Amino acid sequence: MIRTAFTFFLLAAATLGTVAHPGHGHENPLSPGHYTGNPEHALPLAFTVAVATVLIVWGVVQVNRYLQKERARKS
Repeated sequence: MIRTAFTFFLLAAATLGTVAHPGHGHENPLSPGHYTGNPEHALPLAFTVAVATVLIVWGVVQVNRYLQKERARKS
């Protein structure tokens, strides 16, 4: 499962890295407005934040379950 997700992530990152859009000469390409105002940047950014949030929450839930089992086992 993790290997499949990692492979998908690598393919998506490689694909998104090759996409260019017009307008890089009209505004500062490193400004936050450029990344949030252009869908070519905003959508992958939103997807990345969503995936990171899900993974962090999933990890916290797994750690809490593990700790509860350990506490119950020691009691």
